Amino acid sequence: MMNNTLKFLVFLLASFCFVACAHNNSKKQNEVPAPLFVDPNYQGSCDPEIVWNEHEQQWYIYYTARRPMLENTWLQTPIGVAVSKDMINWEFKGYCKFDGVGGEKDASSTFWAPAIISANDTLHMFVTWKPDTIPTQGAWGGQGWIVHYKTPLTNPVDGWQKVSALHGDNLNTIDATVYQSKNQYHVWFKGKEKGAKKNELYHLTTSDFTNWQEAGFSKSDVFNSEATGSNFEEAPYIFQWKGKYWLITDPHNGFFVYSSADAENWEFQGTILKEGGTRNLDNSMARHCSVAVKDGRAFIFYHVEPWRRYDLEKLKGEGRKRIFDQPLKNRESVLQMAELEIRNNKLYCDRNKTFELK
Repeated sequence: MMNNTLKFLVFLLASFCFVACAHNNSKKQNEVPAPLFVDPNYQGSCDPEIVWNEHEQQWYIYYTARRPMLENTWLQTPIGVAVSKDMINWEFKGYCKFDGVGGEKDASSTFWAPAIISANDTLHMFVTWKPDTIPTQGAWGGQGWIVHYKTPLTNPVDGWQKVSALHGDNLNTIDATVYQSKNQYHVWFKGKEKGAKKNELYHLTTSDFTNWQEAGFSKSDVFNSEATGSNFEEAPYIFQWKGKYWLITDPHNGFFVYSSADAENWEFQGTILKEGGTRNLDNSMARHCSVAVKDGRAFIFYHVEPWRRYDLEKLKGEGRKRIFDQPLKNRESVLQMAELEIRNNKLYCDRNKTFELK
């Protein structure tokens, strides 16, 4: 039999262990997991676009659902959807239907990189669309268009209806971004005119999502090799935070970051998320991002190809051409999430940092 003093000490130790375990479990429940989400069919989730659905009171991530388990990895891809109330636990909701067609893991045409904004109880998507479903014109397919679709907030997966393409057949385009400034909505996208030697940024504005004006593009550091040292960028993404506009692009070498006070004159800030991290499947450079601002904090969502051998591509030549030599397993991708900070007036991200959400 234990004496009373020993019983009391045992009770205190058990109580301490219970409180410590409860604290640890609570912390784990609030920590953001790595990876954040993986497409359940082909494990090819890329190009995340996060948006808050006011009607559903949920966060939605729309993403390019690549098919890395097939040699035809990059075409016939639908737009996948994941939802969450807390940004921590994500549930797969299926694939978007466009004009009543789709909803399957293999699409009847090709959809890439959705840019989405909510306005007046409606979601507006600006997505890269290609008619190709098999790589007769190369693994990336033929010409692309930026196409505008819309759906009510009440039907965010199956209700997408085509409004119009944002340009004619003279352009081959990719990777739109959309943002609001005052009473105007702005769409940027990367494109090349037929016969042109290089891509340019195109900038359209509207107040009603029906009538569009060409706004031109300010000649600043963006897509300017003299400022960045790079001749390649894609996937522009713009958001507002801490009294500034921020622009992030993907040069396939981490993310380039720019800042602006007016969304016109952009200053190059440097590179983030270039080196691989230590969290699970976050071991390679970050690719094609979007950002959510919640309670004054900013969170970046991006995809990672954990098994891709970038080193072999560098040895063999230009990486974009050599990606086709990667085994199918190397083409798989996951979505990750990290918190952004501002240090010395510049955007900063420690991808190894664990963090909690309430």
